[in-house]
Amino acid sequence: MSALLTVRGISRSYGGVAAVQSVDLEVDEGTIRAVIGPNGAGKTTLLDLVTGFTRPDEGSVEFCGHQLTGMSPRELPSLGLMRTFQSARLVPTLTVRQNVMLGAYRFTRARFFSDALRLPRTRREECELVVRADELVDFLDLRHFADTPAQDLPAGAQRLVEVARGLAAAPKLLLLDEPAAGLDDSETRELADVLDAVRAGGVSLVLIEHNMSLVLAISDRITVMDAGRVIAEGLPNEVREDAAVRKAYLGVAS
Repeated sequence: MSALLTVRGISRSYGGVAAVQSVDLEVDEGTIRAVIGPNGAGKTTLLDLVTGFTRPDEGSVEFCGHQLTGMSPRELPSLGLMRTFQSARLVPTLTVRQNVMLGAYRFTRARFFSDALRLPRTRREECELVVRADELVDFLDLRHFADTPAQDLPAGAQRLVEVARGLAAAPKLLLLDEPAAGLDDSETRELADVLDAVRAGGVSLVLIEHNMSLVLAISDRITVMDAGRVIAEGLPNEVREDAAVRKAYLGVAS
């Protein structure tokens, strides 16, 4: 396997407090990598550093041969890198279909004047976006919400719409920040099936998640963080039995 994402020695401090400390991470093509740890471990800060929402104090990030350090987040979708957030960042007044369509706009070529005049290219591209969005809405079993404004969705459905919007950009790597938040047990099992299908379709995943049943069910490798550092890394069974992990994250002494 070849590494899609390589993080080397990345660090970030705030007011003398180290949020992320010298973290190394590699994500191989065709895999699901989970990053777990207690609240405040630095997991979301790590995603922010990878995707340019936060600048590192030191270290580097490489994705598919491109140095990401210093790049703007809006440049990353064109490279094949997308992410979701802990809190769903949907446009509340747009429908589910329209929110998913937003993820695919990097494929459009029409610009302001053609949009304003509704020229043939604009109409054709809009039809293509609708088709792509509807395919993803069906894929995530959201068809009954397709015409529902995002603000009227239950929290769990909003999480799935964010996943669909990320997939609409046809990423090589999708970074998911707590996608199971707000989902019940049945919905979480369905999400596991969806993420397995996403991986089977050629999209690699990085998963930040507190739901250990989901993490253990779908992850190829797991990275464990605590107090900004990586304290363990390995296969799911190895990580589950690691004494440092059981103490720091699972709440047991040995």
